[in-house]
Amino acid sequence: MTRTEDDVREAAAWLERLRSPQAGVGDREEFETWVAHPRRRDAFEAVTAIDAEIASWDPPLPAAPWPILGALALGASGLVSVAGMLIH
Repeated sequence: MTRTEDDVREAAAWLERLRSPQAGVGDREEFETWVAHPRRRDAFEAVTAIDAEIASWDPPLPAAPWPILGALALGASGLVSVAGMLIH
C-alpha cells in the first residue's frame, strides 16, 4: 500500500497539531484513530523523519542561497513540499 499526497499533507498537519500547546487528550485520541491505517502511519513516519532531519541541520548563514529553507520555514506546508518528494 503506497501513501498518497493527501496522506502526507494530513500527516504534516497532524504533526503541527500535536505540537500545539492547545493539543489535548482528544487530539491524541483522534490522531491514534487516524494513524491506525498502515498507509497513514507510513506517511506520518516519513514526515516525522524529515522533520527530525531538518531539526538536526545547522542553520545556514543568512545570505546563503538555500531556497528550500524558505519552504521549510512554512511549517506543515513546508514539510509537505519536501515530503511530496517521498511519494514517488
